[in-house]
Amino acid sequence: MELSDRIGRRMKLQDLHVLMTVVQAGSMGKAAERLNTVQPAISRSIAELEHALGVRLLDRHRQGVEPTEYGRALLDCGVAVFDDLRQGVKNIEFLADPAAGEVRIGCNPLLAASFVSAVVDRLSRPYPRIMFHLVAGLAETLYRELSDRNLDLLITRRFGPIAD
Repeated sequence: MELSDRIGRRMKLQDLHVLMTVVQAGSMGKAAERLNTVQPAISRSIAELEHALGVRLLDRHRQGVEPTEYGRALLDCGVAVFDDLRQGVKNIEFLADPAAGEVRIGCNPLLAASFVSAVVDRLSRPYPRIMFHLVAGLAETLYRELSDRNLDLLITRRFGPIAD
């Protein structure tokens, strides 16, 4: 069976969510508590993912679990998948009501206290159902947040070339 067939037929988002929770929690027992389920259900989800992919995703130790090289690769993908799904849900909400939504804006503290606050105030009047989140910080941090898709928009002054 082709890998794409195994993914389409056997991989479930719930199992991917379980894997991410197990790694964050550090053990299957703690993940079961966080997910309000039992440890055998957690083990079964991980086993199903491992079977579907044909690789071991976790190294189990007395101290807990650690992702294997394959597990880390899937976790990276999982973060992107859930980020894309969140964005898709936001897009659907926007299509259902284009006058409502959420915008995450990054800028330095000076711009946040002046220009950006004035723009947000002006936009909030005709669009009261749009929620604005201002994130003030250093340019390097804000560029990383934009790259990680934690910001929708970055307003800053540029004094030189920007690294890719």
